[in-house]
Parts: sequence; C-alpha cells; structure tokens
Amino acid sequence: MKIVFIEPAQTEANVYSKLHMPLLGPVYLGTILKNRGHEVRIYNESISPADYSRLKADLIGISILTATARRGYEIARKFPKDKVIIGGVHASLLPEEALQYCRQVVVGEAEAVIADIAEGRLKDEIVQGPAIEDLNSLPHPDFSLIQGYRAPLIAPISTSRGCPFDCSFCSVTKIFGRKYRFRSESDVMQEMLSRKRQRFFFCDDNFTADPERAARLLNLMINNRIKQWSCQVRCDVAKDDSLLDLMARAGCSALCVGFESVNLKTLKAYQKRQTIDDIISAIRSFRKKRIKIHGMFVLGSDADNENTIWDTLRFSLKQKIDTIQMMILTPFPGTKVHAELNEQNRIFSHDWDLYDGQHVVFKPKLLTARQLQVNVVRAYLKFYSLPRSFLLLIKLHFRNAMFRFMGHRIVRLWIERNRNMHWLFQTGP
Repeated sequence: MKIVFIEPAQTEANVYSKLHMPLLGPVYLGTILKNRGHEVRIYNESISPADYSRLKADLIGISILTATARRGYEIARKFPKDKVIIGGVHASLLPEEALQYCRQVVVGEAEAVIADIAEGRLKDEIVQGPAIEDLNSLPHPDFSLIQGYRAPLIAPISTSRGCPFDCSFCSVTKIFGRKYRFRSESDVMQEMLSRKRQRFFFCDDNFTADPERAARLLNLMINNRIKQWSCQVRCDVAKDDSLLDLMARAGCSALCVGFESVNLKTLKAYQKRQTIDDIISAIRSFRKKRIKIHGMFVLGSDADNENTIWDTLRFSLKQKIDTIQMMILTPFPGTKVHAELNEQNRIFSHDWDLYDGQHVVFKPKLLTARQLQVNVVRAYLKFYSLPRSFLLLIKLHFRNAMFRFMGHRIVRLWIERNRNMHWLFQTGP
C-alpha cells in the first residue's frame, strides 16, 4: 500500500511556528508500516509541504495538535473521507469532532493498532490505542521518511512516556497516562549512536523521572562521548547533586524547567507541588554546574493579576535565567482547567488556531483578556530587548545573545501577524 502521513503546519500566528521540531508520532507509525513492506512517505508542512492535488495514496494519516487541528481538517477535506485517518493529541481529546473529517480516529497511542487499521483488519470508527508497555518493542524512528528532511541542529528523541503529576493545565496524562514507562538505556544508546553528529533534545516530560535509570543512561552517554544535549526536567532534580553533576559531565547544555509561576497561590492552583524557594534553589544549582536554563512559566491563573506578569519578568532577570517562555494559560480540551472555565462560561473562543499558549481565549479573573495578552507581549519584549541582546554580545555571551536576538524578532513578527485581532489592540473582553 501507498501510505502518507501528514503533520500540519502551525498557523503563522503561533510564536513557535519557526522553531519547529517534527512530531515523533508520525515517524514511529511510518517506520512500523515501512518495516511491514508498505510504501511510506511523511509530509511535514513546516519542512516540505505536499502538492495535495497530485498526491496519490491508499491511506492518508493526519496527526493533529489542538493548534493544528483546523489546518488538519482542511487537509483531510482534500481527500476522500474513506482514505483518511486522524490521530494525535487533539483527536484523542475530541474524537467525535475529528471523526467528521475521516473514516477513523485513533485515540491515544497508535503504534499497536496502526498495522491493523492500515491493512483493513480493524474497522471501528473510533479506535482506542493501548499504551505501549514495552517501549523497547518500538522501532527506532526513521526520519528519512520525512520528505525534504535534513538532519537538524537539534534532533528529538524520546526515552519515556507518561507522567504521574497531573498538573491542572496539562493534557499529557490524558494521552500517555500517569504511569512512567521507560525504554532501556541500551536501546536509547543504540538509537543515539545511529544518529551520529547530532545534538539531541530529550522530549520526555521529565528526563530524570527515575534518577537511577537516568544515571545509567548518562554514564553510557559519557562512555560513548555523546555531548551537547538538552532536556525537560522538574525543579526537584536540583536536590540530587550527584545526578546533576553527572548531567553536567555528560554534556547537558540546557535544561527546560517547568517553573510555571512565581506566585505561590498559582503554583498551588496548578497542583505543581513546588515552592518559590524550590525554584530559586534549583536555578542556583543549575548555574553552579554551568547548565543553561530555559525557564517555562504559565500566566493567567485565577490568582494572577497584572503585577504577576511583571513579577515574572523581574524574577527572570534577577535570577539571570538565560531564556524564558511565558505561556498564556490555555484551556486545552480534556484538562481540569478547561472543565472549570467551561463550566463558568469563561471561554470566549474555540478557534483552535489560537490554542497555542500565546493567545488568550478565556476571561481571566483578576485582569481582562486584553491586559493579560498585552502585558505578556510587552514583558517578552522587555526580556528579549535589543539593548539586553547587544549587552550579552559585548560580554561575549554569544549563545544567549543569539537567542535574545531571535526572541526579539519572533515577538515582533507575532505582533505584526496578530494586528487583525482588533479586540487585542483596541478594546477587548
């Protein structure tokens, strides 16, 4: 069979549309079917979009996030409905919506059912994909299936699935569950060695979830001279100095850390299980190991006001966080936040294009939607200002200077591309 998987592009309104990293899901599925003898191609619209008017295939698979759902549905309409299947996070959260545009929707993890779907043995309209208990059973993803793909500066790699923390704004547990599942260290290492001369980003939700297992993998990375990688962690990793030291020795260049807020009431509302002192202590520990910090914050809880946004900026500058990401609280379908805001009739937009963490789609409690949106953008511009960028350049902090210049340009582009949001720049909810 000729099978095509498509990852829709994010809207140009999305501040992260230019910092794209391929989703691993379509690559895993494509690799499984290729290994079964099918002719497989993957089109990632941010890399090399297809000419859909000429695209011929027996099966079209489309993987959608909430922010790419509308584009995914547009693509689906270009093909006969009986040839299209849709999966991904958004389809898993709203399968009935996705089913309007395809013959089948896959909810959850699709690797165990994709062959049965493609080869016609499984015909249910909504298919529940079981959690893959043995992640070592998955093939190493073949990125060459992505049309026009070139080995990037930073390549994604996954070593685990699941998260037990269940933060109120996060949809991860709705897809991958609250139980950690891990690949073996040897299997991960084999994949890394097969993708030589690449810098890796571990896209696990918490790379150090199992400290002993992480230590074994880090020792393998040291022995095999794997350097220059980054990952996502929680603040609590800083409490294990030996593990943090091992990460530094293994060549960890940057950590993406979910600080979430500098407002203690917000941290409690998010069910984050950490304090401001935990955050400060973690930052100091990372700095001692000379590991760069990408601080991730979520703004707009019922405990946040206009001052919270500027407190976050001042905190980030005082603590000398290298780069920051100030996400606006987004009520993704299936999350606790969505249930609460929907029940209170506070969600004023279901335009999925805006569900990217950079647009306000609900009425905040202690400030207006316009105040939240405008102040986050202004705080971004302060952090990624040209004077600060030039100062870093003068001090020979080339990496941080490069990212500050990049951040400034992205925010400016975001403002320009959102000028049509009249409620934002004139009057609003």
